Amino acid sequence: MTDTSIEIAHNSEPVVTLMNEQFDFDNCSLLTAVLTVESEISGLSIAKFEDSLRLQQLVVKSKLVTYSESNKEKLLMLLDILYKQQGFEGDWKAFFKVKNALLSRVFARRKGIPISLGILLLDFLSLCEFEAQGICFPSGFLIRISLENEVVYLDPFIGELVTWEQLELKVRGQLGNHAKLTLDMLKPDTNETIVKRFINVLKAAYIQAEKIEIALLCSDILLRLDPEDAYEVRDRGFLFQQLDCLSLARNDFEYFMKHHPKDPMVHILQKQIQEMNFDSQVIH
Repeated sequence: MTDTSIEIAHNSEPVVTLMNEQFDFDNCSLLTAVLTVESEISGLSIAKFEDSLRLQQLVVKSKLVTYSESNKEKLLMLLDILYKQQGFEGDWKAFFKVKNALLSRVFARRKGIPISLGILLLDFLSLCEFEAQGICFPSGFLIRISLENEVVYLDPFIGELVTWEQLELKVRGQLGNHAKLTLDMLKPDTNETIVKRFINVLKAAYIQAEKIEIALLCSDILLRLDPEDAYEVRDRGFLFQQLDCLSLARNDFEYFMKHHPKDPMVHILQKQIQEMNFDSQVIH
């Protein structure tokens, strides 16, 4: 694990500092932070993406020019523009796909999952002068919007405002029938927390697509952000194991067992190590 700053350049773009635990989330927009991750993972040209986004922003702003205040009426019109006129929508049919997580693909296709659509929507809300924040809700990403006389919650997957009752149903669907919606679940999250959740979602999508090397890169970014996260080290060990990098997998499993000796996974990891055939591993 390392916390040193690494720099790369894609094509003729300026050198970009890659994300690590020194990344300045306080002075960087959520969108920029996520694009920094995506540029490393997919080679995305941030400049080209931002050019396309600016064109879309001009269209949206021109349709909202008659609204002098950022009130509920303006919010509903913004949602109408994005979800009905522009065709943004949640992709029910291919939920856990890479194309539904990467922002560049979601923006181009107008389809995505809650967190990818939510990050894009937060940028449009900021553009239109709304006070909005992201929430890593148990059942999917939500957006909290403070209006003049009320606070509303928006589900970016469907592009609609949701009630307390609807949110409680979501919680029960995710956590079980006895789960209760609490105010703590609706507290806004920091940009760093949201970025970590985005990377985890992207990692899971690459694992499902059997692109383990890219999933490993996602894990590496998470460990740059939090080098002492033993659970992420453990998960990286499973990725190394799939790539037959058995010595590296064993090191990660042993690191986790050292830091969490009473965790229920310890017995499973011990068995995994015992069954490893180090004669057939990929040498590193």
